Amino acid sequence: MKESIHIKNLGPIKKISIDDIKPFTVLIGESGSGKSTLMKTVALFRYLYKICNIRSYLKHSNISKVPFPFTTEEYFRNCGFNQFVKNDTEISYKAKFENNEEYEISYKNKKLSVAKKIDKDNLHFNKISFISETRNLIPLWADKGASTKGAYLGFYFHEVYDDFNLATEEVKEMPLDFLNLKFKVKNTNSGKKYSILSIDEDDFEIDYKNSSSGIQNTVPISLITEYFSKHFDFEKAFDRSALQYVSRTGKLKDFTPVHNLDDINKKIYIHIEEPELSLFPDAQCQLMNDIIDKCFIKNKHEVELFLSTHSPYIINHLNLLIKAYDKNTLIDGVKFNYDDLAVYQVEEGKIVDLKIQNERLINTNPLSDIINSIYDQYALL
Repeated sequence: MKESIHIKNLGPIKKISIDDIKPFTVLIGESGSGKSTLMKTVALFRYLYKICNIRSYLKHSNISKVPFPFTTEEYFRNCGFNQFVKNDTEISYKAKFENNEEYEISYKNKKLSVAKKIDKDNLHFNKISFISETRNLIPLWADKGASTKGAYLGFYFHEVYDDFNLATEEVKEMPLDFLNLKFKVKNTNSGKKYSILSIDEDDFEIDYKNSSSGIQNTVPISLITEYFSKHFDFEKAFDRSALQYVSRTGKLKDFTPVHNLDDINKKIYIHIEEPELSLFPDAQCQLMNDIIDKCFIKNKHEVELFLSTHSPYIINHLNLLIKAYDKNTLIDGVKFNYDDLAVYQVEEGKIVDLKIQNERLINTNPLSDIINSIYDQYALL
C-alpha cells in the first residue's frame, strides 16, 4: 500500500505534498515551522482510514449499521487545529494498492469526505500511536495525577499515557543499554511502581519520577516502540474495535466474517515528537539505534515510523546507518535502507527533500547554517 498526503493552508502549512510516505519519515525544522502540524495531520488521517477499514469490514460481514461516526470538529479540536483551519484549507490522504485501487479521505470547503467502501482484499487493521513531547509528564502523572478525578492534560498526553500504561502491562523490565540503565515495573497494592536501575542492580535503584529529564523523556519512547513492535495483541484490539460493537448491538446472528483477522493486513504506525529532548548528542544517536532496532530489525509486527526533530545530530547519524546498509555491516547492531527513508526540512510552510538521490545521502549542509553563522561572526570579531 502506498500512502500520500497533500495539505494546503492549515496553520503554519502553506502547501505540502508527500506523494509516497516512506516506512521511515523524518521532519526537521525550526519551532513553529509546521513539523508537528504535518505529523499530526498524517496521524489523524491514518486514524480516519483505520475507521474506514473497520466500517468496511463490518459492511462486508453483513453488518449494515456501522459505528464510529466521522465528527470532524472533534477530531480537529483534539489535534489543536481549531484555529488552524481556514475557509480554503484542503487536506487529501490517499491509500493506493498494487491493483490500482485507491481510497481517499479529503477535507475541503470545511467538509470531510471519507473513503468509499474498501474492497475486502485491501482491508487493513492498523494501530496508530502518537508519542508526544508531553511524555515527560508521565512519571508525575503516574505517581499523582492518574488518581485525580476529572484532571485533563490534553488529548495527546492522554493518548501517550494510555499507550505507556498498556505497554507496562506487558513489558515489566526493559534494558536501556544506550544509557547503561534499565527500566522496571513492579505491581504493588497501591498500583504500579516504576523504577530506574543500573545494569548491575546492586549499584542503585531510584523511582522513575526522580530520574533525569533525559531518562524521563526517553523511557516512554523505548517502552512504547518495544511494546507495539513486538507485543501488541491485534486480536484484542480488533475485538474492542469491532466485535464488541456487533455483540453490544445484538447483531451477532447477522455477522458473517468476510475474513479472519489472520487474513487481514496489519500494521503499526508510530509517530514521535522530538525524540532528542534532554539528551546529549551521543545519546540521541544511540536512542535512534534503539528505535530502529525495535521497529525495523527485531520487530514482530510491521512498523512504520514518522518523527519530527530539531536535531542535526540525528540526521547526520542516519547517513552513517545508510552507509552501513550499503556496506552490509552494522553500527551498534543496526543499519537502514536509503530507499525506505524520507527526510524533509520544513520551512516557511513548505518542505524541502534533503535526500541526494544519486549519492544515497541526506544533505545536511542546510542544517549547518547556524553554526557557520556563529563562526563567521566570531571571525569578524
